[in-house]
Amino acid sequence: MAWVPLFRLYSTTPSLIYTFPIVQYTNAPHSNKKTVFIEGMRGVGGIVVEGAEEAWDLEIRFILFAADYAALTALIATLESTIVSNTRYYLRIQKTSATTPESYFEYKVKRISPIEYSESLRNDFLEVRITFRANAW
Repeated sequence: MAWVPLFRLYSTTPSLIYTFPIVQYTNAPHSNKKTVFIEGMRGVGGIVVEGAEEAWDLEIRFILFAADYAALTALIATLESTIVSNTRYYLRIQKTSATTPESYFEYKVKRISPIEYSESLRNDFLEVRITFRANAW
């Protein structure tokens, strides 16, 4: 069986809040450093100055699976009540199968938009899209 990276959401304490099941797409990792190029007036060349981190939208698309429609709506209710809008979280995405602090990407995130659900007539799975604002706190 192949290794699959885990996408986990932690509170600021940090304690585990939510593990995203079956992630299909994400736009992370994302370079969020601003840089400024300063060129000399008389000489050839210049310097690059690294600036602060910018806020950006981090998107995760995943699938919720359940046995039937009632179980699926329970998963949706849990998701909505667990990941509260405008609350500070840490999102950790594993880079390797190791569990050391160096083995994951970590982002400071807030959910500022509603969770989006695909329009589907299926009653056993549902595609979900959640957008966080990274570096928003």
